[in-house]
Amino acid sequence: MRHQRVKLGTLALLALAGCGGSSAPVELPLSGTWSGELTLEANARKDFVLKLPEDTVIARVTLLSDVPEVDLHAHPSERVLDLDDAQYMLDDLEGPPQLTLNSLGPDPVGGTDWHLAVHWPYLERPRIGDRRQDAAAISLEVEVHRARVDAELAPGVPVRSWLDDESGGFRSFRLIVPPDAKALRIDLSDVESDLDIYARAGGPVLDFVPEVAFAEHSWGRETLLLDAQSEPPLVSGEWRIDVQDALGPNRRLPFTIHASFDADVPAALLEIPRSVPTPGETPVQRAARAVVEITTKEAMGSGTLLSRDGWILTNAHVLGNDMDAEIVVSLLVDAARPAVECFRAQAVELDVARDLALIQITGGLFDQPLPDGYELPTLEIGEPAALGLGAPLWLVGYPATGGTGSRVTITATRGIVSGFERADFGRLIKTDAEITRGNSGGAAIDERGLLIGVPSSTVENGSGQIGYVHPIDALPPSWRARIAR
Repeated sequence: MRHQRVKLGTLALLALAGCGGSSAPVELPLSGTWSGELTLEANARKDFVLKLPEDTVIARVTLLSDVPEVDLHAHPSERVLDLDDAQYMLDDLEGPPQLTLNSLGPDPVGGTDWHLAVHWPYLERPRIGDRRQDAAAISLEVEVHRARVDAELAPGVPVRSWLDDESGGFRSFRLIVPPDAKALRIDLSDVESDLDIYARAGGPVLDFVPEVAFAEHSWGRETLLLDAQSEPPLVSGEWRIDVQDALGPNRRLPFTIHASFDADVPAALLEIPRSVPTPGETPVQRAARAVVEITTKEAMGSGTLLSRDGWILTNAHVLGNDMDAEIVVSLLVDAARPAVECFRAQAVELDVARDLALIQITGGLFDQPLPDGYELPTLEIGEPAALGLGAPLWLVGYPATGGTGSRVTITATRGIVSGFERADFGRLIKTDAEITRGNSGGAAIDERGLLIGVPSSTVENGSGQIGYVHPIDALPPSWRARIAR
């Protein structure tokens, strides 16, 4: 049974002395678990302090309780009397309350005392069966990860590594730059998540200060290039290079890191993989190979390859309605892994009213030309006008709900043609197949695997959702002519 929450307010402040609020806070270990009880009196709280060393990179505190709805509050530098003033209030609506602090984030970390309070936010004790619970068994699990060096880097020698819980979600490398180096290039490859690179001369990366160079786009195959004109500029001596995942690891996340004292792309990274058909693949599997992930600096979405030389149809809003957007295109190579960042593309046509855009692949990820004879998988165009009410429909794309990490795998959802609606440019197709953020711009296909349209938007009312597909026959004739040429 859920109780009505109350603000801490004056009543709770007056009651602090009776609830342990005025006692000295318990100092938490830097690694390990504190276990005890919280007496479940009205607005009960128990206070703690976590004293972080100067070289802290990441710290996490997780609250476990045998009574639901016990909160964790946290505030830097000083203890707050009124918990409504605490910087963080973490509840258990989506799992155990967890505070995560990153030295590259907005909060003070290294050298800061973080004051925490475990709080029962009600005036009455909880009921379990035919009795009231007098106390909650609570535990605070603490992990503090300090600056370290996981491996030494040398030019031209790739290092295979990974992120996981044990690593704290980051890896740190050391590289000695000689006085005659004109450039420092760091590349990541063989990635399955949204990785970022941070580098600093002379010591560990402990704060997001101007001396820290970084590459943190929404794709994983990052490149960081430093020279005498970069900010910060390249200097000789020791450099620390950290690799982190944008969301933190929820499983083992492999990657390979490359270092060189040359601005040119390492030859090993110039190879462009191919999407290879498998024997007996279904229409949906065949269509999935032609659906790509599109990433810009501002957004992520999906698109469909319409020609073997790289014309891609997507939504205008995937590009932020920006003709000059920097676009990275990822290709499906293994359905069990995120698509591989392979290409650069540019917007060629954009129609905001239709919410459609036509982009074209211009080269590989590093602007290298595509290999001779390289052919992209494509999706044949169907006939949206031939679809009737109740016809089967598949949506294929890269929705944000299609994975638990910072990058997702290909996802297909099934539904029917739920109805139709008129727009200024033609007929829209309604569907009950799920469309979520990231699906936009992908492929709506019929049961034969032919492209019917582009999943574009949804209308929600309570728990219900209807998606809208912009049909392929909504393309302006000039776009079709451009693709044919």
